[in-house]
Amino acid sequence: MEVDPSSKPWLVAGLLILPLYLSFFNALPFLTLKNQSRFILFPAVWTILEYLRGITYLGFPWVTIAYSQLENRYFRMLNAVGGIYFTGFLILLCNLLFFEFWETSKKKFLASFVLLLIVSHISGAWLYHRDESNSGNLKVLIFQPNILPREEDYSEWLETSRSYDKLISEVDDTFDLVILPESGLPGYFRYSKKSQTIINSLSAKTKAPVLLGSSDVDLNGKRKVYNTAFLVYGDSIISQYNKVHLVPFGEWLPYENKIEILRHIDFGQGDFSPGDSTVLLKVGNIPFGTLICFESIFPYITRDYSKKGAGFLVNITSDGWYGKSLGPKEHFELLRFRAIESDKYIARSAKTGISAIIDPKGRVMTSIGLFEWGYIADTIGIRYSETLYTKFGDFIIIISIIVVISVFIVSKRRKRRG
Repeated sequence: MEVDPSSKPWLVAGLLILPLYLSFFNALPFLTLKNQSRFILFPAVWTILEYLRGITYLGFPWVTIAYSQLENRYFRMLNAVGGIYFTGFLILLCNLLFFEFWETSKKKFLASFVLLLIVSHISGAWLYHRDESNSGNLKVLIFQPNILPREEDYSEWLETSRSYDKLISEVDDTFDLVILPESGLPGYFRYSKKSQTIINSLSAKTKAPVLLGSSDVDLNGKRKVYNTAFLVYGDSIISQYNKVHLVPFGEWLPYENKIEILRHIDFGQGDFSPGDSTVLLKVGNIPFGTLICFESIFPYITRDYSKKGAGFLVNITSDGWYGKSLGPKEHFELLRFRAIESDKYIARSAKTGISAIIDPKGRVMTSIGLFEWGYIADTIGIRYSETLYTKFGDFIIIISIIVVISVFIVSKRRKRRG
């Protein structure tokens, strides 16, 4: 990608400022360690700052401390109670209680640590093992074309045509929904006859609507480009959802839609605009929510879909830009927490992997590895139940704020007495 020479100073500044900005959120809580109530103050401050790091258009809640418990099948279920910030608070509280015991040898801290650990795991075990039935089932076809993203390269079309021709020739069944990845076909689907012909053929072969990601452009008034999920049946676009949370400094410059001067800064970012709100798409009478790319790391989006009545979730993404790094693997693993928080099955189609079906307990039921061609033909469950997290959201933030204020007041009184 060519970047204008005048933009290079901004890029250098970004490389310096962004790490400092992100490190601030993890460094500040350590200033509380000298406080007498640090065992509760540290988790509260950390939790508030993690939450702040994940909101607004600059939000980036990538690998918060809660994700350290991904393979702890009981503890991770607590995300259904209060989300990643609640789970993170409990992790830190456990650690600080044990730290206090180590430092002071006071048995009350050890007892509190053991009790919290036991209660947390018993609660998680109950959530993990309880029996729950689905409201119905949906037969899905998830495709992973394994085509690396590239720019202005006609060979991508040749590779794409071969990949989809192979899928259409191999699939010999009908489905309720076909799921293709973000940027599943080159260019703008709405204006591409090639893309429409491929989707029409796939829809006819499977007798199912097709969900696919593509760029879209709104030419009514001021030109706007969106990262869009289209639901298509035959040769007709049934409905669409425009991505609401864009990748900062990748798909756009945050707040450039509100601050005029930002529109003249070029980092080499895309020119996408955020959608207005989340939109439920429907297969028959079954509504579902679509997470486009890194929207999958934002719990508030999943919660919004659940509150609106989604029966299942879909994640479409194109992670080939990461190459052979940890990025695609991390991106996939973070999605497992969205299934737990929402008590929903998630079907994921990634252009170069990892494509999968995840159940409401965060278990990977089936998957296709990185940089492999393939498809998943399977059934997912439909669930309309609401978790405590769906109902009450990040209540731990309010609790944490109350803790910080209370500790501040108590500390002030101690100083006056002293």
